[in-house]
Amino acid sequence: MKFIKIALLIVAVIGASAYLWYTQPWADYSPAKIASLEDPEKLTWNMQNMRELVPSAEVATGSPYQWTENNQPLELNYTFTGKTHALEDFLERSTTAGLMVVKSGEIVHEQYRQGANTETLFTSWSVAKSFVATGIAIAVKEGVIGSFDDLAEQYAPQFAGTDYGATKISELLAMSSGINFIENYADGESDVRPFFFDSFILGKNPDLLLKPFERSRAPMSDLDYISSNSHVLSAVLRGAYGQPLAKIMSEKLWQPLGMSGDANWLLHRDDEQGQALGYCCLNSRLRDYARFGLFYLNALNELGVGAEKLPAGWAQSLKQPATNAHQPGGDKYSGRGYSQHFWLPIKAPGVFFAAGIYGQYIWIDQANDLVIVRTSADPEWTARYRESEAVFKAITEYFN
Repeated sequence: MKFIKIALLIVAVIGASAYLWYTQPWADYSPAKIASLEDPEKLTWNMQNMRELVPSAEVATGSPYQWTENNQPLELNYTFTGKTHALEDFLERSTTAGLMVVKSGEIVHEQYRQGANTETLFTSWSVAKSFVATGIAIAVKEGVIGSFDDLAEQYAPQFAGTDYGATKISELLAMSSGINFIENYADGESDVRPFFFDSFILGKNPDLLLKPFERSRAPMSDLDYISSNSHVLSAVLRGAYGQPLAKIMSEKLWQPLGMSGDANWLLHRDDEQGQALGYCCLNSRLRDYARFGLFYLNALNELGVGAEKLPAGWAQSLKQPATNAHQPGGDKYSGRGYSQHFWLPIKAPGVFFAAGIYGQYIWIDQANDLVIVRTSADPEWTARYRESEAVFKAITEYFN
C-alpha cells in the first residue's frame, strides 16, 4: 500500500509539473498559447494578434510613404462555377478581415472587418516567403550574394555537408530542391507540423531541425512546395548580411519603402537565441502589404525604389516559370503555377501573387496596374483557391 501511495504521489507531481510547463502562468508566452493557434474559435483573433502568443522581433520602419487615396465603395457580383455571387457574401464566408485595392498607385478601396482596423498587424503566413525571396534578390543586387546559383552552404555554413547545404539558391527559390520533406497541414504525421511546433513549443533551433533531411530526386525535376526550402533561404539571407532576419527586412525593405508602421517577425523562442521562422510569421499592416505589391509594380515598370533595389530581370522572372512543372494548369496546387517564391494563377497571364494559409494574398497585376491585398482567417481556404482568383479578376474588371 505504501508503494502505491508513493507511485501515485510521483504521478501527481509529474502531472502537475507537466501542466505548469505547458501553461507557464508566470511567462508572457507558453506552449499552451502556441497550441491555441489551431483553435478554430480563436482563429480570427489569433490572425490579428500573433505577437501576443509568440515572441517576436521588431521590423522597424522609417518615414511613411504618402499614399494618394480615392476610396470608393466596392459592390459587385462575380461568376464562379457558372453561378453569380455577391462579393459581400464571399467576404463573409471567407472570414475576410481586410481588403485593399491599389490602382495606378492610388488606394481606390480599403475596408476592414472582423474587428480589424488600419493599425492591425495581420499575420502573413506563407506570404512571408515572398518577402524572404525579395531579400535574396536585393542581396544579389547589392553583391553580398554572388549569384542565384551559389550553394546555400556558402552563406549558411550550418548546413555544410548536408543535402540542403549542397542545394543552389535558385533551386530553393523555385521550390525544386528535391529534398524529401512532407508538407501536408491536414496530416499529423507530415514534417511541417513538427517543424513548426518543435520550434515554437520545444524551442528547438529550426536550422538544426532541417539538417537531417535528404534529397530523394534531382533538383529542378518537379515543383514541390515545402516550407523548409524557404527557411533555408532565410538562413542564407541571415548569413549573407550577418544580421537577424527582422533587421534585414527593416533595412532593406521597411525603411526604403516607407512602410506605414513597424511590423514584427515571430521568433522560435523568447531569448537571445530566438530565431525568425523564415517560411512564415511576418505580421504587418494591410497598407504595408499593399506597399510591397506596389514596389513590385514599380520594379516591373522600371520605376523608383523597385528598380533601384532589385536585380535587372528579377521582377520579370516572377512571370516566367523555370520549367514545365512550374507552369499554371498542372495537377498540383489547384492548377496554380510557381516562380521564385510567388504563385501564378490560371488564365491570368502577367499576374503573380503571394499567398498564405487561411486566405492571405498580395495580387500583383502589371497589365492593369493593380494590387489587391486580402487577409482572412478562413478554415476552408484551400477549397476557395479558385474562387479567390475569380474574385480578384472581378475586382480588376470593376476598376478598369
